[in-house]
Amino acid sequence: MSIFLLCAALMASAQSVDAQIQKIRDFYNLVQEQAKKGYSTENPIGTAVIDHIATYSAVGYIKGRTEIYTYLYDGEEFDDELFNTQQVVMIRENFERGPWQKYREYLYDPETREPIFCYFHDMNPDTGEFDDHRFYFSKGKLLKALPASSASKAKSALTIANGMKDYGRSVFENSPTDL
Repeated sequence: MSIFLLCAALMASAQSVDAQIQKIRDFYNLVQEQAKKGYSTENPIGTAVIDHIATYSAVGYIKGRTEIYTYLYDGEEFDDELFNTQQVVMIRENFERGPWQKYREYLYDPETREPIFCYFHDMNPDTGEFDDHRFYFSKGKLLKALPASSASKAKSALTIANGMKDYGRSVFENSPTDL
């Protein structure tokens, strides 16, 4: 009987994780859709784009682009600290140098501001092949890693996502109009 209860609990937990992951995917698709439309009074999402180019003597050019998607807090429930501020909801970064590429996405919960999804498409230095890694999070804990073998990289992904969120916020907080 106890084995049956344990199996039932594990199945319920798996369904709960699958439901959470589906919510994250639905939110991701919503952000994608809103980002294509651009900011308006009906669409609260805006985008900042930063193009990068660097020249290194031994390496050559490295080109990149960082896209920061934000929700503008419109003050429906007025809060002095949040009024008219940007909430980072997604960041995409893409860097390339010759055949080497790095593409990453970070998705954040607009209410808790915590990372909920990371996608990494990086070249594996050992094989020269591209690896894809997806990490789903809830409250700072890993829900699922795809492929499962990449779960050991989840802590690093979470740290990177938090750093990128801070970077994204600093872009808006230290804009040239503040000078």
